[in-house]
Amino acid sequence: MGKRIVIHALLISLVLITLLPFIFVVLIAFGKDVIGTTILIPEQFSLENFRILLTETHFTRWMINSFVIASVTVVVAVVLVSLSVYALSRLRFYGRQKVFQSILLIQVFPLTLSMVSIFRIFAAMGLLNQIPGLIIVNSVLASAGLILIAKGYFDTIPIDIDEAAKIDGASRFLILVKINLPLAKPMISIIAIQSFVIAYNEYVIASTIMTRGLDRMPLAVGLQSMIMGQYGTNWSLYCAGAVLGSIPMLVIFYSLQKAFLGGLTEGSVKT
Repeated sequence: MGKRIVIHALLISLVLITLLPFIFVVLIAFGKDVIGTTILIPEQFSLENFRILLTETHFTRWMINSFVIASVTVVVAVVLVSLSVYALSRLRFYGRQKVFQSILLIQVFPLTLSMVSIFRIFAAMGLLNQIPGLIIVNSVLASAGLILIAKGYFDTIPIDIDEAAKIDGASRFLILVKINLPLAKPMISIIAIQSFVIAYNEYVIASTIMTRGLDRMPLAVGLQSMIMGQYGTNWSLYCAGAVLGSIPMLVIFYSLQKAFLGGLTEGSVKT
């Protein structure tokens, strides 16, 4: 009995720790004339912050930019990861293990170490302050990490199925599209959801290469201007944008919750 009480107390504490920051942000978003973050509960509440956000800022454009970036990133990441893990899992070529180890090694280094290189490459290619540049870097960033997850799943698909298809005259591409990918559908769902989340929420790279043109910025960088930049220090406006910006992610997660959790569970069992 005492053990159950302790466990429930720990779980309740964890829930409170998780929810309190979000509740605080919501209160500030509806607060009137909040100029600092030291106020726990605003004295007055109003919808004025949301009106200003939607009518006097580029918030709608930032949301559209983030959706475009995230959606295209999903398509590119699914294609890159599918082709990469098929090659690493099914094909036998010299240096295959070294390639996989190199991808694993890349994940060890912090992303901030590559900021200077990414900036110089993008400057040389004329991709600074361009949405296609963000799509490219987000696709690579998402794919590199998701390859490690997807390969373990692909390795569990019996290779005998591929051999049987080859005997029937199927090409490698047909085997991948018609056999391997349908069998790996739960993992493909994970790749799509994770790559969308990564691209939608990414800030570090976006803040480095998107430095001009408020209307071209993604949501994460655009919100930063609410507290540092054109709009001065306006925490109420910033929190209002954070609340509205988080709604699509909540909708996507809860609408695809079964596919997300099912893919993780099935992948963990298979591996």
